[in-house]
Amino acid sequence: MSRSSRGRKNGFDKVLLDPARAGATGVMRHIIKLKPIRVVYVSCNPATLARDSEALVNAGYEATRLAMLDMFPHTGHLESMVLFVRM
Repeated sequence: MSRSSRGRKNGFDKVLLDPARAGATGVMRHIIKLKPIRVVYVSCNPATLARDSEALVNAGYEATRLAMLDMFPHTGHLESMVLFVRM
């Protein structure tokens, strides 16, 4: 942690989350507690992305941008990337 962020009362201002297929159930509570202004969530599993998105929305975040990334050409796999902003 940098010196400039150590003294912050509200935690981090940004969080990048790229969990395994099982999603981020185990850390969502901690991320919400940090109260970041922005959360970027990268996911390879639409079901766990939807589940974890609900937790963020219920905590006062809004999904403001969504992008699909073809990280594995010539396969049926896509990565989703969602930007959540605290309202």
